[in-house]
Amino acid sequence: MTRACLAVPFLLAASAAAQTTGEISGRIVDAQTERPVAAAVVVASGPALQGAETGRTDSDGEFEIGLLPPGEYALNVQADGHQSFSQERLVVHAGRGIRVHLAIVPDAWLTAPVRLRVQIPVLPVTTAQTGAAVSRERMELIPYGRDERSYESTTVSTPGVLIVPPWVEPPALQIYGSPATGTRYRIDGLDVTNPATDQQGRRLLQHFIEEVDVETNGLGAGYGRVAGGIVQAITKSGGNELHGSAFLDWMPIEVPRQSLRYNLEGGAELGGPIQRDRLWFYAGFAPVLAVTTSSGAQTDYQYIGKLTWRPGEGQTLALAAISDDLSLRYLGHLFDRGAQVEAIAGWHHEGSATSSVQSRLQIGHRAELLGTHRMLYGIETARDSAGDVRRWYGAAFAQDTWSPFRDAFVQAGLRIERDDLADATDLLPRVGVSWDFSGRGVSRAYAFFGRFLDSPPLTAPQRTRERDFASGVQSQIWRDLVAGLDYVHKHFSDAPDGRTSYDGATLFLAKPLSASSLLQASYTLSSLRGAGNIAGDYPNALKLDAAYAYEWSAKTTLTCGTSFRAIQSSPWQTTLDVRLGMIRSLSSPYLLTVTLDAVNLFDRQAGGEPPLAIRFGARLSF
Repeated sequence: MTRACLAVPFLLAASAAAQTTGEISGRIVDAQTERPVAAAVVVASGPALQGAETGRTDSDGEFEIGLLPPGEYALNVQADGHQSFSQERLVVHAGRGIRVHLAIVPDAWLTAPVRLRVQIPVLPVTTAQTGAAVSRERMELIPYGRDERSYESTTVSTPGVLIVPPWVEPPALQIYGSPATGTRYRIDGLDVTNPATDQQGRRLLQHFIEEVDVETNGLGAGYGRVAGGIVQAITKSGGNELHGSAFLDWMPIEVPRQSLRYNLEGGAELGGPIQRDRLWFYAGFAPVLAVTTSSGAQTDYQYIGKLTWRPGEGQTLALAAISDDLSLRYLGHLFDRGAQVEAIAGWHHEGSATSSVQSRLQIGHRAELLGTHRMLYGIETARDSAGDVRRWYGAAFAQDTWSPFRDAFVQAGLRIERDDLADATDLLPRVGVSWDFSGRGVSRAYAFFGRFLDSPPLTAPQRTRERDFASGVQSQIWRDLVAGLDYVHKHFSDAPDGRTSYDGATLFLAKPLSASSLLQASYTLSSLRGAGNIAGDYPNALKLDAAYAYEWSAKTTLTCGTSFRAIQSSPWQTTLDVRLGMIRSLSSPYLLTVTLDAVNLFDRQAGGEPPLAIRFGARLSF
């Protein structure tokens, strides 16, 4: 019999031990006495995890299970003298975690306990870091991307993220006033930013993506070579069940059609077990074709191959080949699970003369001294080349997330970076504080200060320096609906375009996909100052993303998703994209999904905006 009281809703944890995985941590107490339950066994399991991961509570009832791939998990708790308890629908994102506070029922409790309604974990109360995660389900419901449904197209739904200049391919992303060259792009932890231009260097269709994570502010010492934010795609993996799909997206209509133009992308994917809970595979291939009368036909052949191997309990190796990029990742619990290690080595390659060879090692562990500490150490290296130009980059960092008492968290870190092309060594301190003023994990007030330094293009090695201050108040006002007000101030030095400072305030509402609907709405009022007219100054930005799925019958579900943007520039950029879809269950286990997208439904073409386009999509999956 499984019964328990949920004493405090879930919290998104402070810095997770790794940037491509997350964690589940928390505290377990006796529901009758409210005393900590020591030596309780906590087991996390889910379809994204090979086998299961186990933790055990200490004398204060605290536990931590780290290095969890992004996905949905179930948590099972067993303790002597108590009834077992299980909780499902715990969602973990890359670079984040969830913290739970559970009250479990003693065997001798005679009265029936009251089970409170579970709230979805959506609020990161233990950190000053801000950002967003775009799930695979959200990418399927809302039409992100025009000419190509690549992963970076999803990021413009995040508050503070803008394309500068607008309507370029691939998009140059400006995050809260920072230069677009300060945004870094990663796929499964490998930096795929083009070292020659600092633009995105590897595109990948959303069909191959599990989630896209956007980190916009409050980045800890583990993040480097950045003066804006991080855009990271986490690709799909195999699993214990064979799964796959064949898909097609076709944009044959653009109104008015002044020249022949159409886009076509199609392909297939397949993943599953070679050996259950030990060795998984995932593979995909897709040609992306763009045809115009001015430039002819251009084809990009995208492919992905992954092997995920669990050689032993708490150890994982992942080998990936994504187009021209190669990477090898290691995740492991060492020293009797006292330390969590993530290591990655990889090669990002573009053309015949541009490449980046990278490595990174990160170790995390817990400590007790006047409270609980989460220590994090790491080193990072890169060797970039573009033609005859070379750069060696090295960094080391240390960070401590300290909780001196319940509901208060202090994060302090220092990063040391060396760039031999600039012949400079820099110290980058970062400090953040967060306070859960509700005491129940459904609110936070936070503040952050940090120094950042971008890694400039090899062709123009002028480095932009940043001093960031951020603060905000957020509250989970109803179930998983979050309302918040965030403020960001940035001071720039040595920016190539002359920008000197930025101030922005964002008011937002956000609700992840649940109860067949999702919502993200934000309004940002900002000012970007500098010498002359700065191209990235957009004083007002209104964004709305929403979707709903309606179960028409036992076999048919109808969906509608929309994306609205109103960005002040000269002139205003106002767009509305809409997707209508139908999901039809065929003979088990096959599903047929058909979509119709209207991109720029207003057909406004001011400021270089492309005209109205219609795109058809179909996917057969199992």
